[in-house]
Amino acid sequence: MTLPGRHCFLGVLATFAVWLGTACAGARPSGPSEPAAIPWPKQDLTPLATLEGPAIQAAHAALEEALKRFPEESTDKCAFSARALEVVIGQEAGWYFARVNRRVDQCPGFGPGVTGLETDWFELYAISPDGNITRSPYQP
Repeated sequence: MTLPGRHCFLGVLATFAVWLGTACAGARPSGPSEPAAIPWPKQDLTPLATLEGPAIQAAHAALEEALKRFPEESTDKCAFSARALEVVIGQEAGWYFARVNRRVDQCPGFGPGVTGLETDWFELYAISPDGNITRSPYQP
């Protein structure tokens, strides 16, 4: 997979923001909302993280690749969705490395003592400076 060039960064960022809200919150955009229904921040936005555009693109690409590996018949279950995953992104020698961790504790009904699922599951991806993504051959 090749990531889009920098010229379309704003479009990708906007798409990623919509996708992130949809995938992580489990909600689907339904069209315009009532202004009062949105809890807009009254002060400065409290960031979860601040990432440069290419790091966001690398994290998104790794998350998409990890989601492709789940069974197709399970895509409607939280444990096999983006909601149950987190991405740790790093950079070294111009390459981005993304570790996708499973977080089923983020799903309703699962808690700290989760059984029956692989809780130490992860995927590791390398994203080249030109945007090509490769899954690590050394997976648990």
